Amino acid sequence: MDNIIYFDNSATTSLYEEVYDAMDEFMVKNYSNPSSVYEFSQKSRVAIEKSRENISTYINADKNELFFTSGGTEADNWALIGPTLFKGHNTGHIIVSSFEHSAVIETSKFLNKLGFDVTFINPNKEGFIDVKDVVNALRKDTVLVSIMYVNNEIGTIQDIKTICKAVKDKNPNIIFHTDAVQALSEIRINVKDLNVDLLSISGHKVHAPKGIGALYIKTGIDIENFIFGGSQERSRRAGTENVAGIVGFSKAIDILRKSIDINISKRFSLRDYFLNKLQDNIPKYVINGSLDNRASGNINISFPGVDKEMIIMSMDLRGICISGGSACSSGAVENSHVLESMGLDDELKNSAIRISFSENNSFEEIDEFIIALKEIID
Repeated sequence: MDNIIYFDNSATTSLYEEVYDAMDEFMVKNYSNPSSVYEFSQKSRVAIEKSRENISTYINADKNELFFTSGGTEADNWALIGPTLFKGHNTGHIIVSSFEHSAVIETSKFLNKLGFDVTFINPNKEGFIDVKDVVNALRKDTVLVSIMYVNNEIGTIQDIKTICKAVKDKNPNIIFHTDAVQALSEIRINVKDLNVDLLSISGHKVHAPKGIGALYIKTGIDIENFIFGGSQERSRRAGTENVAGIVGFSKAIDILRKSIDINISKRFSLRDYFLNKLQDNIPKYVINGSLDNRASGNINISFPGVDKEMIIMSMDLRGICISGGSACSSGAVENSHVLESMGLDDELKNSAIRISFSENNSFEEIDEFIIALKEIID
């Protein structure tokens, strides 16, 4: 595995050694259940609360507004179902963008089957949601709006502050949620400045472990629990806490706090280098989505006339990892609903791959990728 070139960092990131070391204590030594009353377990309880305060401070939230989940998908499900169906409603209007992560899209479809009316807002061809489209879709019975912060496939960054303000100006009672899973490594999130009600984040996009995430719930927001059982997470989310995962998430945030600007600069350098090499070596390609206001490490690119599955599999044989879109659906190598929502033609959709750089990638890896790509396309 040492020879693997990993260009799928939007799917997941490598675990930092410092994060693993922080987790190890709570997997091997302090393995107690944090809900127990004896002193041994209180070490785990203290570690959870310190981590909660650390992560909440990073996004400028109060520590009592952050609730740990099993990841971004659970947080998204809770954000959509908690204020609607689980509050006893069986009708109402919901607005989401049509290029959301599948955790939001599929949950919206589920709510639609149960009686909620869902409006899907398409992005423009550059990959941005127009605030006017959201405002024009608002109705008297609109209860929830969910627009993702950074798209996981094309990397475009939405103006969440402006969209949220426009919605709240029309009706301050509408709950506004943003999926910020891909934004965490790219933007210094400030929930108070955004004025959102709900915000989802996940650890494994920032070199923390898989299986840990969080939902920010603004104080005063009326949202029902999603998972029932014990009294963990201040009786809001049942289940024995993933102490090691929580501690690892917090450690990754410590590292991110110090390195985010350097990381973004490195990823921009890699992306610029890649695009220059691409232009010099590949005659025909199309970048999907705007390169402005886009996540620094993201490139979604089509090679007209070349099947994306063939590119992905051929790269895999060379030890190079890329994807055809979201990791939650790319196992089937299906056409992307994101590119579909942008109105791309079939030729571009059928040949689109996603490349996502980490600050740990190198220019030499890009050179190897370009050589492989040229051989595959030829």
